[in-house]
Amino acid sequence: MTSTAITAQGSTLQIDVAVPGTPDTEIENVISYTGFDAEAAEIDITNLSSTAKEKLLGLQDFGSFSMEIHPDFDAGAAGQNDLRAAQASGAEKAFLLTLPDGTTVAFSARVQNATSITGGVDAALAGSVSLTITGDIVITPPA
Repeated sequence: MTSTAITAQGSTLQIDVAVPGTPDTEIENVISYTGFDAEAAEIDITNLSSTAKEKLLGLQDFGSFSMEIHPDFDAGAAGQNDLRAAQASGAEKAFLLTLPDGTTVAFSARVQNATSITGGVDAALAGSVSLTITGDIVITPPA
């Protein structure tokens, strides 16, 4: 079978800046990302008549989304500046991840950390951003 793998190069991540609830501003200098890493809770429904553990699944939990960035503190870096402002305010923000094949993943999240930075000898300044997802995610395949 032929692989259907796609490259991550060219992915973009947007956050709502200009229009609340509508991801409209690209987050600058994203190096890598990972996310949607949680799972539904397990509900134990075992009773004294059970012959083995019995379980149901709780609500979906999409967990967290994180990204590594090259921090940009310039006033023109609207996406990164909005991440830092959202961390300070605790506001829920809309995000849109667009993959190179046109697939999109829309989700809402709160910014837990957007101020972490690391540096070193012969290294570019880097930072990490942590989001906690609230609600459902919407995956839309390419047209």
